[in-house]
Amino acid sequence: DPKYINVATHLVGIDPLVLAISDFLSTAADEVRIVGIHGMPGIGKTSIAKVVFNQFCYRFEGSCFLSNINETSEQSNGLVLLQEQLLHDILKQNTVNISNVVRGLVLIKERICHKRVLVVVDDLAHQNQLNALMGERSWFGPGSRVIITTKDEHLLLKVDRTYRVEELKRDESLQLFSWHAFGDTKPAKDYVELSNDVVDYCGGLPLALEVLGSCLSGKNRARWKCLIDELRKIPNREIQKKLRISFDSLDDHELQNTFLDIACFFIGRNKEYVAKVLEARCGYNPEDDLGTLSERSLIKVDAFGKISMHD
Repeated sequence: DPKYINVATHLVGIDPLVLAISDFLSTAADEVRIVGIHGMPGIGKTSIAKVVFNQFCYRFEGSCFLSNINETSEQSNGLVLLQEQLLHDILKQNTVNISNVVRGLVLIKERICHKRVLVVVDDLAHQNQLNALMGERSWFGPGSRVIITTKDEHLLLKVDRTYRVEELKRDESLQLFSWHAFGDTKPAKDYVELSNDVVDYCGGLPLALEVLGSCLSGKNRARWKCLIDELRKIPNREIQKKLRISFDSLDDHELQNTFLDIACFFIGRNKEYVAKVLEARCGYNPEDDLGTLSERSLIKVDAFGKISMHD
């Protein structure tokens, strides 16, 4: 029997994306199809992958949801642990002992290549993590499906289709926040204005709406006002910790400086203008840096070339 993944009770605004992914995965039954879901931390990528996984897992010979693979891969023998989980979940064997990554790759290729499987690779951060799980798509049997979630769009160059998760609309944000703060789809009567203040602060980020909604639940208006004032001065630690991961993953010091320059001076400015100013300061063309920051969901460039960033 397939092992269903626990999904949050109140999910808002994900249905169109879930439907689009499900429709694509339902076609070309004999092909191996790989899709990528990308967006900034806390935007809902994992939740979408969980919903799709639960919809499809019963249709396959084997299924595996590899959660937080970036965190797991940083442990001692982390990549081997992921390989063992993949084989364990799909082959339904009690123990799978792998001595090293190379041996794990051989076993994955040998034992899964004839099976129709569903695999989710959640929070991919580096190419070597994916390479340790599947060398080629032919390693999985015909009709297999792979779903990858990542902050870095650049890691999805070889997938069949990509889906970007955008921030929630305002009405969706208020609904999600209200579920966590009041257990209802709308705010309590005396808390409408305060709720709107929090929703404005969160900028459509589901993680922030859920964390702050839960934090404010059951508190009186005085406490709400106090906490909102605190947020304007010092951001919530749990949210900052999640968002900090993307900044820390910028392994180039100059790239981090470019990000900080944009955050401090160039929000709302035109990309061409920003590129000229940064080139004058740095002495090199920053187009690659701007592209990398966009791929990793740290900045957004709209159709008019205006740069934005989540607060």
